[in-house]
Amino acid sequence: MRITSIVGLAAMLAGTPAVAQVIVTAPGNDAGAHQYQADRDRAAARQDMSAARANAAAGNYGVAAQDQAAAHENWHNAHHQEHAAERDSSGHVVVQLGQ
Repeated sequence: MRITSIVGLAAMLAGTPAVAQVIVTAPGNDAGAHQYQADRDRAAARQDMSAARANAAAGNYGVAAQDQAAAHENWHNAHHQEHAAERDSSGHVVVQLGQ
């Protein structure tokens, strides 16, 4: 029954191109929270790298280096959160619809 509902959900969401990933979690499972935080960390890393490029183009190399270091820290945090999500994933199903 659970698999049927998950397959149905995936089929329904397949027609929605804006959704890149759907995570179905079991109650009390933190994998979804870890994945959410990983997504936020990756977004922050992209922002920091963009700021680093802009600062480097403007000649602010010290600030650009700081932004780049912050981006690397955020990428590392995202990687850590993904591993935490994998450890907690015993009770959830991840349905990837494409990226």
